[in-house]
Amino acid sequence: MYKHLVVAVDGSETSLNALKHAADLAMVNNSRLTLVHVANPAEYMALAPEFLQHESYEAAAVAQGTEILDDAEKIARECGVKDIVRHLLVANKGAREMAQELVDYADENGADLLVLGTHGRTGLMHLLMGSFAETVMRQSHLPLLIIRSQGEEENA
Repeated sequence: MYKHLVVAVDGSETSLNALKHAADLAMVNNSRLTLVHVANPAEYMALAPEFLQHESYEAAAVAQGTEILDDAEKIARECGVKDIVRHLLVANKGAREMAQELVDYADENGADLLVLGTHGRTGLMHLLMGSFAETVMRQSHLPLLIIRSQGEEENA
């Protein structure tokens, strides 16, 4: 049914849960699984420069993103997925641009399902932190599989 799944990974338990669902689907359908991390250098600007181990905020974001993709690829392989692609995107603005980068990548690369996790925040937390999944949903025409968080992260 689905021949190319794109899953967003960010290193959180929520994205790990989404990755496992995507890997199961990829195995059942003998599909390509593309792991995408959207790095955002702005997230590192809260750190004082002396705490950075890299020459720039972007280098720090890319280094962490590469580690996240390494871990995600290892998990997907452990789940038995053989056709794995990985891609690192860099978005220098906010969540809206990050979501658009993910949607554009999935569209341009022939994905037929986009998989991502959501923390399921409501109320004030949703208002303050927004919802990446909701933004992706509004910007994408692709079918989406959105996996809610489980356990402790749900209350974060």
